[in-house]
Amino acid sequence: MDNIGKFGEDIASKYLEEKGYKIKERNYRTFLGEIDIISEYKGSIIFIEVKTRRSDKFGYPEEAINFNKQQKIIKNALCYLAKYNLWKTNYCFDVI
Repeated sequence: MDNIGKFGEDIASKYLEEKGYKIKERNYRTFLGEIDIISEYKGSIIFIEVKTRRSDKFGYPEEAINFNKQQKIIKNALCYLAKYNLWKTNYCFDVI
């Protein structure tokens, strides 16, 4: 991971914790890839992709999450849910 990516994840984690989110995992890896942050908030699991940019010259961070990236995140999230048997837990996805 490059420095700007780690910096962004550190800032995002701190922000989320200040808002009451519990950080469960950072850089959760499976054979399919990685989820930047997995948190819990009000009984729900939130799978978070962090996109850090030095400027918006090349677009906004959320624009970097194309269909293929979304599918990878979903598959990784399903691996996490299966590993911890969290199928009955509400979950969602977010970009920060």
